[in-house]
Amino acid sequence: MFTSLRLPLAALLSFALVQAVSAAECSSVTAHGAEVFATECSVCHAVTKGTTGMMGPNLNGVVGRKSGSLAGFSYSQAMRDKDISWQAENITQFITQPQAYVPGTYMPYMGLASADDREAVACFLKEQH
Repeated sequence: MFTSLRLPLAALLSFALVQAVSAAECSSVTAHGAEVFATECSVCHAVTKGTTGMMGPNLNGVVGRKSGSLAGFSYSQAMRDKDISWQAENITQFITQPQAYVPGTYMPYMGLASADDREAVACFLKEQH
């Protein structure tokens, strides 16, 4: 009986450890993410809560937000139809090549080449709420 409980408990503990490591790794690159965001993203996007009038949507609170759903911003139909919840993983995929990840997006950005920079930006955005 206890043997059958060990595997799920071990899996749960392993998952919790991975999540803790991911959070620790993320905190170590958040400052770099802020720098990359400032040079690559802030031309079109704000992260300060309540800021409007930018070319792109405000990214404050983007992690966990449904794609194409920020009230008051005019998204492409493609972005509204993507129907995802933004998480670090799909943010990094999107900023690799936005047009490939969401064909028809209005975002004219060609993509961020460095995987380290993409991870850092995703970590930075997780902290913006």
